[in-house]
Amino acid sequence: MEMVHNTRTDEKKKRTLQVLCGGRIPKKVPPVLELIARSIETPKEMYLHLEDIVNDPHIRDLRLHLARVQVDSEVHMRDDVDYHTQRLWVAQTIERMVFGGLMVEGEKIGKDEDGDD
Repeated sequence: MEMVHNTRTDEKKKRTLQVLCGGRIPKKVPPVLELIARSIETPKEMYLHLEDIVNDPHIRDLRLHLARVQVDSEVHMRDDVDYHTQRLWVAQTIERMVFGGLMVEGEKIGKDEDGDD
């Protein structure tokens, strides 16, 4: 049986990968980015991917990728409020789970505010 693709859904997934990757989608997308993109596009299924995302050895290198989605969602919020609110929530939730805070809010992670370690 031939798989039918929803063109609108495919375009949104491609757009999400472009945002995550900073404009250009690499030929080989890291599996964790695929999982993040899938979670962003289908937030109701994010719980299925959380363990694999937060336990991926490369996730700590992807904070800027999550921040890009947050900024993009804020900028385009008026285009489709529900869609961009969900994208924003997923990216923020993953970042908070992995890093303990949000880069776009300037939260310092790793050192106490008073300088104590």
